[in-house]
Amino acid sequence: MAEHDNIELRSEEVQEILGTPPGWMTRFGTLLALVVIVILGYVGFMIQYPDKIEGDIRVVSTDPPKRLVTPGKGRIALIRVQNESRVRANEVLIVFENNANIEDALTLEDALLAVRQPADSALLAFSVPGNLVLGDLKTSLFEFYRRQSDYQRFLSNPYDRLNQSQQQKEIQKLQSLAGSDQDRLNSINRQIESVESRLRREEQLGRESLLAEERVNRTREELLGLQRIREGIESSIKSRGFDIDRIRSEMSGLRANSRENQSEAAAALQQSFRNLQKSMSEWKAKFIISSPIDGIVSLDLESISEQQFLEENREIGVVVPLKQHEVRGIVQLEAAKSVKVEPGQKVVVKLESYAFAEYGAVIGQVKAKSQVPIDGKITVEVLFPQGLTTTLGRQLEPTREMPGQATIITLDKRLIQRIFEGIRSVGMAQG
Repeated sequence: MAEHDNIELRSEEVQEILGTPPGWMTRFGTLLALVVIVILGYVGFMIQYPDKIEGDIRVVSTDPPKRLVTPGKGRIALIRVQNESRVRANEVLIVFENNANIEDALTLEDALLAVRQPADSALLAFSVPGNLVLGDLKTSLFEFYRRQSDYQRFLSNPYDRLNQSQQQKEIQKLQSLAGSDQDRLNSINRQIESVESRLRREEQLGRESLLAEERVNRTREELLGLQRIREGIESSIKSRGFDIDRIRSEMSGLRANSRENQSEAAAALQQSFRNLQKSMSEWKAKFIISSPIDGIVSLDLESISEQQFLEENREIGVVVPLKQHEVRGIVQLEAAKSVKVEPGQKVVVKLESYAFAEYGAVIGQVKAKSQVPIDGKITVEVLFPQGLTTTLGRQLEPTREMPGQATIITLDKRLIQRIFEGIRSVGMAQG
């Protein structure tokens, strides 16, 4: 019996020993747990976990390089600029072969632009030198002059004070002068044909380096001089024809002084001026390549040259804007998602046209956001201080519009903050 009790007693002692942890474990275990908690708290404090908002973005360039494209097929007559030179907006860069002189055509254009308000008085005073070599533009110009002469009949006519006999003599005089002009015109045309033939031979020899360019240029100047004389004679013939028509109108009693007829003549004059402006625009679109902006022109001079034939819609160069490309992004966000977005926040942009693995992302910055939602969307404007240089050091070429995905870093939260926010949200959900 005593032996059985002793066994029971020892069992309790053994159990007490087994149930009591060693003193060193109590001391150092608590310290170790505290150290682990401190380390985890420090790591959670140091590690930042970004709070981000994602959305689609359109990256646009407000002033990308402008392409220069041939308006139609034709032969280059003149390249008026040096490569990599500075040009102004609307400056003529390349002229294609046509039957007008470019400087004379631009003189006509300047005269048209000077008529800011096409009132009747301005249109009656409108004129350009009669010796301008305008080619196909002459048709519209002479039609305008005819309408101008018609309208002048209602305002002042130097022939309406002459009697029938005097008017007939004036017509005969004008016809005689017009006949003399026609004889001069025929002679000039023969001279022009001869000089044109000689110029073609000299240009061919010049291309073969068998004749000096100076000699070819002298022949070109000679031809231009003859063409100007021809234009002056043709203008004189047209003017005499207008005068003859006015006298005949007086003789036949067709001149009407009614306000209705005068209004019709004024309307016809206005319309003829608009037609002349339209002809000028169409001529430029067909035979001219102009600079669309102020910038630096870069032509593909290795593949284009004067007297070369080019096909339609061929790209021959670009004009690079003088100012830095202004690139910005537009992000449309749900109104609720945009609450945390503020100016200055970092934006990471991955463009669809450039694979992220190969090119990297572009870093932007929130500039502003709209205050009033449209269709439930808030517009966020993004700027790119470093341009389109990617995180991998690649420089992207801006185009008019590039879609992509934007990630706006609204706040760099620490990991421990996110843990506590998660615990808090769980507690609130259970509560």
